Order: sequence, then C-alpha cells, then structure tokens
Amino acid sequence: MADQPLEGQIAIVTGGARGLGHATAARLERDGARVAVFDLDGEPPVDVTDEARVREAVSAVLAEHGRVDILVNNVGVYPHRPFEELTFEEWRRVLATNLDSVFLCTHAVFPAMRERRYGRIVNVSSATFLIGFPEMTAYIASKGAIIGFTRSLAHEAGEHGITINAIAPGLIATESVVGGEEAELLDIYIREQSIHRNGQPEDIAECVAYLVSPAAGFITGQTVNVDGGHRFL
Repeated sequence: MADQPLEGQIAIVTGGARGLGHATAARLERDGARVAVFDLDGEPPVDVTDEARVREAVSAVLAEHGRVDILVNNVGVYPHRPFEELTFEEWRRVLATNLDSVFLCTHAVFPAMRERRYGRIVNVSSATFLIGFPEMTAYIASKGAIIGFTRSLAHEAGEHGITINAIAPGLIATESVVGGEEAELLDIYIREQSIHRNGQPEDIAECVAYLVSPAAGFITGQTVNVDGGHRFL
C-alpha cells in the first residue's frame, strides 16, 4: 500500500475535537487526506444534530474541495443513568447526538458520493452493544441502531461504489474515560481481554484508516469489534 493511500481525498470526521475522533482525524491526515472536523468545539462549530447546520457544513466542504470521499460518524455521548432516572429529554438527547447525527451527515454526503461513484463511510458503534452494560440504556440503544443502519444502507450503497461499515470499540483509554466513571473498569477489562493492555484511541484510528482506504473496497455492511479480544462477534 502507498505511504499515503488517501492522498487527494477529502474526509469529514464528526466529534473530531478530542478522543477517538481526534486520533482518527490525525491518522487520516497522515495518510494524505484533507480532514474537516464537525464538532461543537471545532472551528467553525458544527452541531451535528441540526439538519440545516449539517447541510450547510457539508455544502461548504463541497464548495471548497468539490468532493467528499470519506465520512466517519464518530460523535457520541454516554451518560450513565439508572433506567428509572432516565428522562425522556435525556433519552432524546442521546439518540439525537449518537444516532440522528449519523443519519443527517450520511444523508448530506451521500449524493456527492453517489455522483462520483465512490465513498467510504465508517460509523462508530460500541462493544457495549454486545454486553448490555447496565445504566446505559439510551447509549446502547443508539449504538445498536447504528449497526442496523450500517447493514441496511450498505445494500443500497454498494451499487454506487460506496462502502459502509461500523466499528465497535471496547473500553478505550480516552481522556474522558480515564477521568470519568469508567476509569475503575480499565484494570478489570485488561484482565478479561485477550490482549492485556489498555486500548488506545490510535487503535481505533488504525481500523478506521483501513476501512476508508482503497484497499477495503470489498468490505461493506460489517461491524469490526476492536476491543482487544474482550468479546467476539
């Protein structure tokens, strides 16, 4: 494979200001892609739950570069809340951020990819879908739906030269995990995993980089579990 297999390609990464998204954006840039980050903390800010703002941001990328080759739907929130304490307002916020954003961003870039008969879309799900982790009902519901979305749309997209895959990260040592409620789980997961170390954002970025590369043109509709062998699909 060429040193820069994505040279000349244009990518959009949602939630790319930090964590998995930041590592992914940096990895794609090293492979030669020009990366636009859609994030509330980005410049300019992009609210990926706002249809008008998403379409405006995608239009700006197309106006500047004339194409979108890659979309990584990474943005996500994961509040911990016992089910009986979970409000409908919070449920809707989680699904809007984690799931509606996948629809909105994919729907906005799809026509341009179809016209060029080329596209790579990667949706970030979660290995928690395989576990049913407690007190994360809204989060896991949204991440399971992403897998269904990926499988269904892959059938429609294939004839247009567009591949769509999902990644299910395990517990990854991002800043928010290390400084949050999941920190105490890191040592437990290391013992349970087949690979006995913390997962790093770069581990996810490497998988994304392969799935969006020209080399992955015969892979679509799949969910790749990247969790050090904690669970097996």
